[in-house]
Amino acid sequence: MSSAAPAATEAGARPRGRAPAVGAVLGLALAAGAMALLGVSWAEVRDALRGAAPAPLVVAAVGSWALLGLQALRWWAVMRPVTPVRYRDAFGAMAVAFLLNAVLPGRGGDLLRVQWLGKRTGVSRAKLLGTEIVDLVSDKWGWTAAFPLLCLVEPPPGWLLRALGLLVAALAAGSAVLALMASRLGRRADGASRGPAWLGNLRDGFAAQRWRRLLAVETVLAPLPWLWETLLIAVAARSLGLALSPMEAFATLTAFNLAMVVPAPANVGSFEAGGAMALVGFGAARPAAMAFMILYHLTQLVPGVLLGAAVLAWPRRGGTGGPGVR
Repeated sequence: MSSAAPAATEAGARPRGRAPAVGAVLGLALAAGAMALLGVSWAEVRDALRGAAPAPLVVAAVGSWALLGLQALRWWAVMRPVTPVRYRDAFGAMAVAFLLNAVLPGRGGDLLRVQWLGKRTGVSRAKLLGTEIVDLVSDKWGWTAAFPLLCLVEPPPGWLLRALGLLVAALAAGSAVLALMASRLGRRADGASRGPAWLGNLRDGFAAQRWRRLLAVETVLAPLPWLWETLLIAVAARSLGLALSPMEAFATLTAFNLAMVVPAPANVGSFEAGGAMALVGFGAARPAAMAFMILYHLTQLVPGVLLGAAVLAWPRRGGTGGPGVR
């Protein structure tokens, strides 16, 4: 075999190999830009970090596992009508995805959790991908359901109302896709989907025809991760003397989630920039705001990575699942 093929393969792999580094540079550039905009130096942030109290951060770190458990519960509830996946396998897949998202840009770990779970259980990857897309929409509906509950406590900032408008528009588009996949368009008289098997499995994975169950998931389960993390942020903020109201903690959560559209591995930089800007808007000292976001990010990142590594290292009893239909 000539050496041209390996050379071509290596050349094609280089851009993909650079993707995490490029994403990390973008995220760090965003954080540096936020610090410049806020007029904060690294020395000031370092001094704020030294004064942090550890106890609230420990609570947030332990609570991050419960947060992952609630997210896995939401996905598992979406999957139940179409596949017999156990909750512990859904939880394991979420932990593996968290680990992989720490090194891959653009949340590539979310796609690989489908591969991991399909290999482990023998369930069609296409069907699992369909449930993952429904879970993504359900997650955003969870934000929409949690928001009015917090509005009962105090009024939201104006920018959060504008974010609500953008999110509702995105949810309307996502719901339209679910409705299309649930319709009889492209199906035979017996209800089976026309086309290749993977397309039928993908449409089955959407499980959108079970609207009442899906509505219950999005109304009852989907808000829980958002509300739980709002509580974690409020508790962890006390490590730096920041007293956040529920709405302020929720708005901070929303801000760094919006900033995470920058495809950095582990959301490095974008996470800190978005959250710090929101905290400063609520009157937090600028060095303390950036220091807190660094610490809070670590309380979520380190436990999640350790858990994902443990799931990958834990030997599975009974061998792998069947091959399934791709």
